[in-house]
Amino acid sequence: VTYNEWFFQGHFPGNPVMPGVLQIEALAQCGGILAINLSGEGQYDTYFLKIDNCKFKQMVRPGDTMLLKMELVAPIRRGICEMKGTVYVGGKVSTEADLVAQIVKRP
Repeated sequence: VTYNEWFFQGHFPGNPVMPGVLQIEALAQCGGILAINLSGEGQYDTYFLKIDNCKFKQMVRPGDTMLLKMELVAPIRRGICEMKGTVYVGGKVSTEADLVAQIVKRP
């Protein structure tokens, strides 16, 4: 995460912290890649249905490196993919959340 990111200008002036919603978006993007790769052949889109049990355990600041980990917590059924996402910073859990997505095959 570089200090040049646009969101650091206002979040917060003199005390830059990466917004939690952007950390969740990063997990969602990572989860979308996982879900599509597990879906088999074809073109798919991923739509997130639910984010639950979200916890922010430490701040993400300029210069930090975020390591994202997504795990499938149940088999994909009827296009529904349940995942657990974790963000690590400096080897410690920074953010975690449960995410549910729907995988839809493109026509």
